Amino acid sequence: MNAILRGLKATYNFFAGDAILLVAVAVAFLLAFALERTTLPNPLIAVLFVACIVGGLVTTLAREVRGRPRQR
Repeated sequence: MNAILRGLKATYNFFAGDAILLVAVAVAFLLAFALERTTLPNPLIAVLFVACIVGGLVTTLAREVRGRPRQR
């Protein structure tokens, strides 16, 4: 069982590395898929897709910066 858990964790770290990024990318794809079914133009859908991913990156970086002690 331990080997299976280590394998799952290694796979997760390889593909995502961070839960926030994984969720942001999943939300971006689901949102883009849902918006594609509407009459919105494709460039707007692309901008929203990229904005979701960038939002996840910014959230992750903010958490990383907040968690590290200041270096002098």
